[in-house]
Amino acid sequence: MPSLTRRTYLATAGSALGGALAGCTAFSNDDGVPAGALQFVNDHGVPHEIQLRVVDVGTAVEGAHDVTGDPIVPPSQRQLTASAVVEPGETRTYDAVFTEPVWYEVRFTLDDERPENDAGHTAFNPAPNDDGRASYLTGRVYPGGDFSWVISATDDSGSFD
Repeated sequence: MPSLTRRTYLATAGSALGGALAGCTAFSNDDGVPAGALQFVNDHGVPHEIQLRVVDVGTAVEGAHDVTGDPIVPPSQRQLTASAVVEPGETRTYDAVFTEPVWYEVRFTLDDERPENDAGHTAFNPAPNDDGRASYLTGRVYPGGDFSWVISATDDSGSFD
């Protein structure tokens, strides 16, 4: 019998705890998604529109989701938005969305509404950290219809090579 990957485990655990989660970080990634990618995942039984908007960019993170500092980045990275209707069981991956080694303050909405308990608000830096691992961001709808974000580490540094 194949062993569960951490990703499968987190998805299963998320099903049970989706309402209690306000976002989480996964420490491994077996699916080859490159750094700076954005994923929308719908594990619920009905279609959902998932939207993302960059609220701010910064050189450091303050608290759970606020960023500080004023890095020089292309205007398109300050005004980033993404939206997709994601069917049940569907995963959409968009490579090279976050292209700068800065902190992005982002807000997700689900079907034009903010998720409860600020579960759609986080800070995210896709660039490799001290151990050389980079990351990508996922907006996920769990089987019960709850939403959360997930930051996953990846060995694929994408455009940050």
